[in-house]
Amino acid sequence: MPQSVLPSPLITNLNKTPVFILAGLMSFVAGYINSAMLMEFALPVSQMTGIASLISDTIVTSQWGVLWDACRILLGFLLGAILSGWMIGHRQYRQDKSYGYALLSISGLLGLAAVFAFIHSEVSVFLAAVACGLQNAMVASFKGLQIRTTHMTGIVTDIGVHLSLWLKHKTPWGWQSSLLMVLLISFVAGGATGILAYSSMPKIAMVFPSIIMALLGALYLIQMWRARAH
Repeated sequence: MPQSVLPSPLITNLNKTPVFILAGLMSFVAGYINSAMLMEFALPVSQMTGIASLISDTIVTSQWGVLWDACRILLGFLLGAILSGWMIGHRQYRQDKSYGYALLSISGLLGLAAVFAFIHSEVSVFLAAVACGLQNAMVASFKGLQIRTTHMTGIVTDIGVHLSLWLKHKTPWGWQSSLLMVLLISFVAGGATGILAYSSMPKIAMVFPSIIMALLGALYLIQMWRARAH
């Protein structure tokens, strides 16, 4: 049985609705960013499998300029994951203010990426990769479910396993399965939106995900402060 369907003894009474909303919007933003960066710079910033393969290819074919671009994205994503661990300090999702600060940090990184994208600077790609790495590592696990918002390989794999258990053993289609579907659909919808936004307004397309993350971060912190006040 995959890790994603194993029960977790932690935070058993946590309301799942905010997690669905937060994870869905983050996945939407990740799909948006990845598509926008692909259109502008022909490089993915959220999928390290493709970047690792690109590094292998550029080493063999001696494309040193592209190799540097790919390594810069990989290092940016890694730096973002390190920042996430530094800011949040735990893998299992808990409702605390560190997530709000992380969301605001992602917004700031995407805002800077938008500035550099406006002048078509590849610094934008690096900053977007840092933002994706930070975002992907934010919610590493929720009630035993591995959550990934910036790439869909593991998500699709887990959906397949959940479907097989549902078909073969009549395992109930629970909240874990629904959350995986929300992540996948949100990423695809975000990607389509990113393509449309970049096609119609390429100079400011990256501003919109920055605004979304800023609103998420602010709302999250407001929710935490209200909860503590009560």
